[in-house]
Amino acid sequence: MTFKEFLSQKDMVSLLETIEQKTLIKDKDVFPPKHLRYVALEMTPLDQIKVVILGQDPYHGAGQANGLAFSCLKTPLPPSLKNIFKAVEMQCGDVDGDNGDLTRWATQGVLLWNVYLSVQQGTPLSHAFEEYEQLTKALITYISTHQKHVVFMLWGKFAQSFETYIQGQHLILKTVHPSPLSVYRGFYEASVFLKANEYLLKHHRKEIDWT
Repeated sequence: MTFKEFLSQKDMVSLLETIEQKTLIKDKDVFPPKHLRYVALEMTPLDQIKVVILGQDPYHGAGQANGLAFSCLKTPLPPSLKNIFKAVEMQCGDVDGDNGDLTRWATQGVLLWNVYLSVQQGTPLSHAFEEYEQLTKALITYISTHQKHVVFMLWGKFAQSFETYIQGQHLILKTVHPSPLSVYRGFYEASVFLKANEYLLKHHRKEIDWT
């Protein structure tokens, strides 16, 4: 099933219509732009997903968000993304730490999905709509029941609250969020990027070049 077919299902159409009504604010006040809201599913086809990284909501500053969780188009990079790159470097080698655009991960099969797909400028969690949560639950259920041996990275309690919707034979990697408030409570030691690649190789899937 393509992402367009997934979003065209009867239940999804109803959800998307409600979301559309709730986000009817001038585009300049909402990030990312409307045409990028579902770009994560465009870049990472449902039948090619190897890893799912679950974020909360997009960056709320102008020019930052591009529709991929944790991805950032603007420098200086947000602290969480800096910490993610530090973990990659510790586990996988030198990383392009000045390039926050994670399209390079998405095109390898990493679904970078924010639960809340939009945010009003300068106001984190301003679009924390229940309908977005329902969409995420349906998406996780679909991926986990139609794919085998997917790595689900759940960073922090919010992401981990969606674990119950993961069904089937998969690897679930849980650790703290990479934000400055929690990163030193075990994010680096969790070795999530290294473990993800080991799991993919074990199940005859091509590993991710995280660098």
